[in-house]
Amino acid sequence: MTRFIEHIIEPRRLLLCWQARDSQNRSRYVVGELVQREKNVTLRYFTDSQEFREALNHGFVGYPAFPIRSGDVHTGQVLEAFTRRLPPRNRRDFSRYLEMRGISPDAQISDFALLGYTGAKLPNDGFEIVHTFEHAGEQFEFVLEVAGFRHESTIPAAQIEVGEGVTFHPEPENKYDRYAIRIELHGTKIGYVARGHAPIIRNFLNQGAEINGEIFRKNGTAERPLIYIFTQLTLTDYGQYRSPDSAISV
Repeated sequence: MTRFIEHIIEPRRLLLCWQARDSQNRSRYVVGELVQREKNVTLRYFTDSQEFREALNHGFVGYPAFPIRSGDVHTGQVLEAFTRRLPPRNRRDFSRYLEMRGISPDAQISDFALLGYTGAKLPNDGFEIVHTFEHAGEQFEFVLEVAGFRHESTIPAAQIEVGEGVTFHPEPENKYDRYAIRIELHGTKIGYVARGHAPIIRNFLNQGAEINGEIFRKNGTAERPLIYIFTQLTLTDYGQYRSPDSAISV
C-alpha cells in the first residue's frame, strides 16, 4: 500500500538546485531561492556564495528567462515559469503523478508547495526544487531520491525491496560536503541525501529530531537505477525547536 505524506507544509521559500554533468564529487549546487510573499513569488540567485561560484565553473548559466545579475531579485512570472515543470492538474494520470511522490490525490496542495514536494525535475536540464520545511511543526514527511546510488551502492537495485527500512548517518568529516548524510540499508551504504536536503536534515537532527526512512519506490533504468526514500522527521522536544533558516541561508 502506498504511503502518503500526512503533514503538508506550505513553504515560504524553496531552494533552487542545479546538477552539473561534468562534476564527479560536488555535482549538485544550491544556486538560489524562490520566496513566496502574499501572492507573488520571487527568484534570487546566491551570487555571493562559494557554492554558486563553483556552479558557474561547472557551466551554470542561470535558469532560462531569468538572467544572472548580482543583487537582482526577479519578480515577474516566476511561479508561472517554474510550474511549467509540473504536469497540468487536469491530465488523466495526475493522480498517479502525486502518488508516486507520496502525495494523496485528495490532498489540498498549492502549486508552490507541489514544486517543493515533487522536486519538479525534468530529464535534461539539471534543475531541482527543494522544500526547506521552515516552520514545519513537530513532524513532517517527504520523499527524497538517494543521491549517488549508481556509484556508491554495493547492493544492486534488484535486491532492494520496497518497504525496507534505511538509516541516516551524518558525515561531518566528509571532505566534499560538511553537511553530508550517508544512507544505509542493512548496515551498507547505498548513497547520500542530496545536497539541497542535507543541511536541512542535519539542522533538524542537531536539534534532537528523530529520522526514519524506508524504501518508497524504485525506477529508472538498469544503467541508471533510481531509489526513493519515504522520510519522516519528528522533533521530540518541539518546545526547543529553532527555525532552520541559518542552516540553509546562503
